[in-house]
Amino acid sequence: MAKPDYTLIFIVEDDEAYAAAIRHSLERKNYMNVKVFGNGEDCLAHMHLKPEIILLDYMLGEGHMDGMEVLRSIRKIDEDVQIVFLTSVDKLEVATNTIKAGAYDYVVKSEAATERIRNVLRRIIFEYHIKKENRLLRKSRRVIIGLIVVLALGIVLLGMLQILR
Repeated sequence: MAKPDYTLIFIVEDDEAYAAAIRHSLERKNYMNVKVFGNGEDCLAHMHLKPEIILLDYMLGEGHMDGMEVLRSIRKIDEDVQIVFLTSVDKLEVATNTIKAGAYDYVVKSEAATERIRNVLRRIIFEYHIKKENRLLRKSRRVIIGLIVVLALGIVLLGMLQILR
């Protein structure tokens, strides 16, 4: 059994049954921190929770912001959250526009969508861990260089003290 993954994932989907199916699929794969919102406005109201990934429906129903509007609003709040569009719209132009607007990926709703979503999530989480590790390595390198400089200065000062005696 895989260990639990507590990455905060938002599902923004107006079809309650489809949202429940995705959530169930993710929880079966040990994604333990999944929150579902029926519209973009509710999602935006909860951005203070700092989700790492948002699965966003492209068409969110009458009277609500559409997925592209939600994406633009999210980007004003958080540039780092990864957004994956879920949609029944299978058009290359729409997919291209969502990616250009800042989406990580575009998944067409189909029988294979849940598996594709899980693959995209694994890729996002893997990339996140690589970036985090790289940041830690850069920080460690700066600390080590700082220590070397301090040690070198200490050695120079000790040498100067020896000369002055």
